[in-house]
Order: sequence, then structure tokens, then C-alpha cells
Amino acid sequence: MIHKKVLYLLLLILTSCGGAGDTSRLTCRVERRDFREEVVSDGTSQSVSTLTISCGNDIDGTIKYLIDDGIYVNAGDTLCIIESHELENELDELLTLMEASVAERTKMTATFHLEHALQTARMETGLAEASIASLDSLQLQFSPPLQRRIKELQLRRAAIEQERARMNLRAMEVTWRVDSQRIVTWMTHLRRRIADQRERINGLTLRAPQSGLAIIAESWSEDRPLQVGDNVWERMPLVVLPDVSNMEVVMMIPESDYKRIDLEDEVDITFSSDPDNQAWGRITKKMPIGTEASQGSRVKLFEVTATIDSTLYPIRPQGSARCRICLHLLEDTLVVPSVCVMDADSTKVAYVHRGGHIVQQEVEVAYASPSETVVARGLKEGEELLLLRPTSGAIRKKSFLN
Repeated sequence: MIHKKVLYLLLLILTSCGGAGDTSRLTCRVERRDFREEVVSDGTSQSVSTLTISCGNDIDGTIKYLIDDGIYVNAGDTLCIIESHELENELDELLTLMEASVAERTKMTATFHLEHALQTARMETGLAEASIASLDSLQLQFSPPLQRRIKELQLRRAAIEQERARMNLRAMEVTWRVDSQRIVTWMTHLRRRIADQRERINGLTLRAPQSGLAIIAESWSEDRPLQVGDNVWERMPLVVLPDVSNMEVVMMIPESDYKRIDLEDEVDITFSSDPDNQAWGRITKKMPIGTEASQGSRVKLFEVTATIDSTLYPIRPQGSARCRICLHLLEDTLVVPSVCVMDADSTKVAYVHRGGHIVQQEVEVAYASPSETVVARGLKEGEELLLLRPTSGAIRKKSFLN
């Protein structure tokens, strides 16, 4: 990339300058500006932390509603609604069983109260007969033996009937309590299952647990994002909520540029899908092992990660990013094309037009890149430099640094 820039710069300068046969006319000016050496690479934006909303356990249904892809949602917003006829049918069956249990308990309770009232009435009747018979006990003393015997048997029978009614009443109460507890236990079990089933059905409506950018997950059956009407089942990702407040860019950089990059180098980032947006970050990770650019290629690509510390607008994950990695920055300095600085007698020199003559000027180089060189001493802003080395006869004077 840098060599192409150098060739393009030379071509542009050669085209703008005069005839190629006169090397003294191939010139450029010394500029005072900020010098910036950078590596340009394409990358992909992604979230450092991502929350995946998946289909619940034991669910098999179809998507009834799905939020639009790339919409910013707030916590609590509905992301997806799943329709499951199986869960709804199971709930209807449980509700039917509950209604039958309630009806059975109501009927059993009414029957118990009726039988209880009858037995109580019989017992009270026996008590009344025993009371009447006891009133006649004085007359029995003066009655014939046979009549007295009959009365005694009647009193005994009334006592037996009373005791039988009391025992039946006690047995009935015990039976009712056992049956009632059985139905109550069964109804409690049904209520728990109904609550669980309703919770599962409520779980078919998936809501955002946090604010963020909603990204629709890919279908497992087709090479496209999910859409309304698709079948879904347990643990299947439906919507991805990346944390757009904590983003990074991952780049694959050739080895030649990889070696020039250092951790903490600043990065300027732009996005092809959002030209008005811009972000800034720094290099935080350099993977030490590279991968082949293509099968059998000798060119290796290394993964380099940059944080996104600030941005103009929220960034969409999985977006294409153009990254400019700043390798070296010198502000307000003299910058010339690197082809203007040449070697002569173990020193760095530039050939300058001064006073109508060509002067070989010794220069002190502060920093040099393949395309541009920063000159610390020896030149002045606006001076005209030769792009090609002149003949020895064309050099009128040699100027050295103090």
C-alpha cells in the first residue's frame, strides 16, 4: 500500500513538472505540516460482550412476531413471540382436569353435608326416644313383667341405634376428610402444573433484558436471518443483543505491516455502511500466530484488535470498518518526499534550488518512512528540492550543518 502511494506520488509530480530530460525541473517544495505515518486496513466491528436471546427448553413452535433487524430496543421491549399449539393444548387439558376436580370436590362436599345431616337427625331422634322411654321408667315398676321386658328392649334398641348413628357419623367424617384431602392434593398438583405451563407460555414472549441493538440470529435450516413463520426449538438463538457501549474492531493485517504496529497505537475508524460516522480507538491485542492469506500462500495474516473508545454515533456490529493505524505522529514539522533525501559521503543530503543554483545541502533526518521524511535541520519551509540527483557538474555549492 505504501509503495503504491510512493509510485503514485512520483507519477503525479513527474506529470506536473516539465520535461523528463531536465532533472533540475523535477522538483517539489518543503512543507511545514503534521507528519503522520499509518497503516490502513479493513476490519469488522464487533461487540466485546453479547447477550443471546434463545428459545426456551422443551419448546417447539413457530415465530409469530419478530422485531425488525437492527432496531435499537429498550429493556422490556418485546423481541419475539413464539406460537406453540402443543403447550396451549396441554394447558387446556390441565384446565379441564382442574374444572373436573373442582366439580368433584363440590359434589362430594354437598353429599357429605347431606349424609351428615341425615345421620345427625337419626342420632337426635334416638336421643329423643331414649328420653321419652326414660320418662316411662317409673311406670315400668308397676307394669307386668312382659310389658316391662318389651320396654327394656325398646330402650336398648334406641341406645344401639344412637350408637350406630354416632359411629356412622364418625366414619363418614373420616372418609370425607381423606377423600377431601386427596382431591385437595390433586388440585394443588394441578395448580402447580398450570402455573408452570402458563409460565412456559409466557416464556414464548421474549423481551429484552437490557437496552441495545437487536440483531436477528441466523436460521439453522436456511442461510438467512430468521423470519416470521420459521420453526424454532429449544436453545435456538433468536435475537442477539450486543453491548454497543463496548465495541472493538478486528483486523487481519499482513506480516510486513503487523511488525510495524505496536500496542496502544491510535486508530481512526470509518464505516462504509455509515459514511457520516467516525470512531477512535487504540490497538489492544496482537495475535502472535498468523494464518495463510490463502491456501498455499506464503503471505501470512495476523489478527489485530483495536478498541473503540469514542464514536460519533452508535456502531452496528458486524459492520465493515476502514482503520487507519497511526504508527508515528510529529506535529508542525518539515516534511519532504523520501526520494528527495539521498546519501552522499556517509551523510544525508538534499539538492536545493538557491539563488538560481543547485546546492547540495546536508540535512538531519528526524524520522523517515518509505514515502515521506521529516527533516530536523538543513532546510526551510517553501524551499525547492530536486527529486532526482543532479550531475556533479550541475552542483554549484555544498552546504554542511554546523
